[in-house]
Amino acid sequence: MKCLIVDDDPLICDLLEHFCGKVNDIGGVTVAMSGFEAVNLINSSSFDLVLLDFDLPDITGKEILNIINADAAVIMVTSNRDFASDSYNYDQVVDYLVKPIDFARFFQGFQKAQSFLAKKTSSVSRLFIKEGQKLVKIDLHEVGYFKSEANYIAVVLENRKILTLMTLKDLATKLPDFFQKVHRSYIVNLNKIEAIDSNSLRIKNDEIPISPRYEEQLLKKINLLN
Repeated sequence: MKCLIVDDDPLICDLLEHFCGKVNDIGGVTVAMSGFEAVNLINSSSFDLVLLDFDLPDITGKEILNIINADAAVIMVTSNRDFASDSYNYDQVVDYLVKPIDFARFFQGFQKAQSFLAKKTSSVSRLFIKEGQKLVKIDLHEVGYFKSEANYIAVVLENRKILTLMTLKDLATKLPDFFQKVHRSYIVNLNKIEAIDSNSLRIKNDEIPISPRYEEQLLKKINLLN
């Protein structure tokens, strides 16, 4: 997931960036040290997770909350404990961290953000992807798998393949639970798997490798679908 850190304290920014670097599922981190800088970034980019300081000198955290994409998870970072009750007025605020922050407490917040984002994507059944100069709607239930090919992703459907300029890391945050990464270059539709052996799986006539690091999570998900 892509993360934005918004805090005017450089030490807090460094600490949060260090914590993010210890979490495999956080792929890219951007830091804004003012409210105005954060607003510009939010308007020009999309973020899955925002770590937002409540007490900013130029724009308040509350004001920034009102412009953050509703699909993003927000963790408030504050010295103000009074914001806790107020935070429940914002659906996208999943947690608040009171300074000083340790990694264990940060990770609890991250897990809440993961759950929030998973619920958001669980109902997604279609995506628009860019193929050349046009946007193409794909039904995710018809996708067999996604394969990374250099700077592109191959979207392999039942009767065709589409190439789109995207990374698996960015794509993974947009997919529902019936997709699973099984290799650094592959995300598969669990409902399309026909067979699994010790180090590969088969979808139609295609054999797809399974990396040891993803095997346990794959089997857990397969068991849940039974």
